[in-house]
This record gives sequence, structure tokens and C-alpha cells, in this order.
Amino acid sequence: MDFNVRLKELLEEKNLTQKQLAFDLHIASSTVNGYLKDYREPDFGMLVRLAQYFDVSADYLLGLSEEKKPAPSSLDAAETRLIHLYRSLIPERKELLIEQANFYRSLPERF
Repeated sequence: MDFNVRLKELLEEKNLTQKQLAFDLHIASSTVNGYLKDYREPDFGMLVRLAQYFDVSADYLLGLSEEKKPAPSSLDAAETRLIHLYRSLIPERKELLIEQANFYRSLPERF
């Protein structure tokens, strides 16, 4: 689904007019009309403002996700850091990290 369709749906869901959205975001009504008519696209900053205004993700606005808001993560900070570290490694080092984790898991708790 395209950005202009998502924006129109959000306006209808919130019972908002183009004029009200433009007023609330301090932009010209013609800008909002351009978004809805699909001859204008928001820049990154405006995309963020629209996502915050409607309380949806930018991915949802762009049609990359059907979920309006991603599910909150159940990972703690250390788990998140570990995932980011793992993803930054080349494939051979990813395998080494997995081997090391398996080694540490096999040790007795009081080692």
C-alpha cells in the first residue's frame, strides 16, 4: 500500500481534515494535498513527524509493514548489544561466537 493511501486512511480513522493536519504540523495545506494526491513525498524529517503525530511506525506509513506499531522487544540491553554485535560480524566470526557461547553454556555454573 502506498504512502498516500496510508495517510488518507489515518486521516479518516482520526476524523481529521487535511487543513487540520496541516495546521497541527505547521505546514501548508497544499503540502498535505500533494501527499494525498501522490505528487509530493515527505522528507525524512516530515515522515518522522507524521509517524509521531499518528502514533504509527514510519514502516507502516511507507507501506513496508502492516503493523501500525512494532511489538515491544522483550530483550534487555545486554541481549540487544549482543545481537547488534553478532550482526556486525563476518560469517566466519559469527560461527566462532556461537561456538564460544556453546562452550560457556557447557561450563558448570560455579566455574
